[in-house]
Amino acid sequence: MKFIRYESRFKAGKILAEFIENRENSIKNLLLENPFKFFCFAIPNGGVPVTEGFCSKYDLNYDLLIVRKIKIPFNTEAGFGAVTTDGTILINEPLLNRLKLSKNAVKESIDLTKKEIAERLTFYNKDSKTAQFYKEKIQNKYIFILDDGLASGFTMLAAISMLKKYLPLKIFIAVATAPLRTVERIKTEIDNIFCPNIRDELWFAVADAYKNWYDVPESEVLKIISDSKYYISNLEKIAL
Repeated sequence: MKFIRYESRFKAGKILAEFIENRENSIKNLLLENPFKFFCFAIPNGGVPVTEGFCSKYDLNYDLLIVRKIKIPFNTEAGFGAVTTDGTILINEPLLNRLKLSKNAVKESIDLTKKEIAERLTFYNKDSKTAQFYKEKIQNKYIFILDDGLASGFTMLAAISMLKKYLPLKIFIAVATAPLRTVERIKTEIDNIFCPNIRDELWFAVADAYKNWYDVPESEVLKIISDSKYYISNLEKIAL
């Protein structure tokens, strides 16, 4: 039987904010006293409506953190690594060793992934961010990375690897649902992970945590960020 938890991704973001508020008084107090010490990153596409709901609770700002899996040439539904917005590459070395791909095949897959990220940045009217941009937004800040759910968690590990380079005070993961095995793997890499719906099941699907699941199209992401009060690019335009 399908377990229903969230009406929508936006409401999942609201629930995540309440979940953290009820569990961590220290973070709650920091959020209330000094919200400018926090910055959020949404992993598109599904993480964007979640982040919008989350940020609306405390008037936090967010940006997109685009992460794409490096697809296996003969099975493009699966990946052997991930690339992030700033070009950080994380490879699943044990899997890559088993695949026995040539160096050229690996390079071609990585180059294709970088191209996909560049195309998405163009679609969202975003330039490639410089190291200085990330340093200003991340260094000495409390960082939340948000998504609608985790499966294997490898793309999230790539996002974490990227953000660590810019010296945040702490990194928190906030996701609506995840399998227990992935939570256990992720939590060793960051300061805390918040997930109201952790399931210890052999067959896990993020979709099972939502009443009305659908793949979020890029057009919906574009509308959300265009209308958002919390999306950093909109705020920078106002400042100009």
